Amino acid sequence: MAKKLIAVVPLWDDEKESIWMLPGYMNGIAAAGGIPVILPLTEAEADALEVFDRCDGLLLTGGHDISPALYRQPRSSRCGPTCRARDRMESALYARALAEDRPVLGICRGDSAHQRPAGGHPVSGSAHGV
Repeated sequence: MAKKLIAVVPLWDDEKESIWMLPGYMNGIAAAGGIPVILPLTEAEADALEVFDRCDGLLLTGGHDISPALYRQPRSSRCGPTCRARDRMESALYARALAEDRPVLGICRGDSAHQRPAGGHPVSGSAHGV
């Protein structure tokens, strides 16, 4: 049986203006018998979905806070940095995964990304112990 390709949403470094990844995410997928595929961080939904369409599952990683604007909520003082490109990309990826019944694992921020399409409202800054 072929190994499963798992799409991984990259982390964003504001200072370096660069994507990056924690080895633990990649190693965990490999240890489970999958092949991790780091997605490009892009606001071009079609490009992200084209890569994702070749994958069997999705890992929504931790990272920046999700913009409260996506929940139609005001930005609180507890809200940390956000990443607009990532917010948009994850929304499209999650919707596709849900529509096609593909497995999704969300960690920290990634778990919060599951809540929005279901009508939830994560608490800004909650990943920072607030």
